[in-house]
Amino acid sequence: MWLYSIAWLMEHIANKEFNATAYKYMAGSSIYAYLSHYLFIILVAVLIVRPYKISFIPALFIEMILVNVAILITYTIFDALYNAVVPKK
Repeated sequence: MWLYSIAWLMEHIANKEFNATAYKYMAGSSIYAYLSHYLFIILVAVLIVRPYKISFIPALFIEMILVNVAILITYTIFDALYNAVVPKK
């Protein structure tokens, strides 16, 4: 019953485009995030977490926030470059 309720709720609420810009970046960056997230995880861990000897729970939140921010920033840069080189029809 729980699974059916969640599936029904997601079908009727979360499967709609509420904001075109947010939808473009969240849906468009998903494959880029899948392919590049490990690079950003390692970069944050090596450059921030390890040198400052941050414990697990704070490091987890730092990783989650900074990795997602890095993915969205780099995706925005790559998207802007792509749109500059390949104009829309």
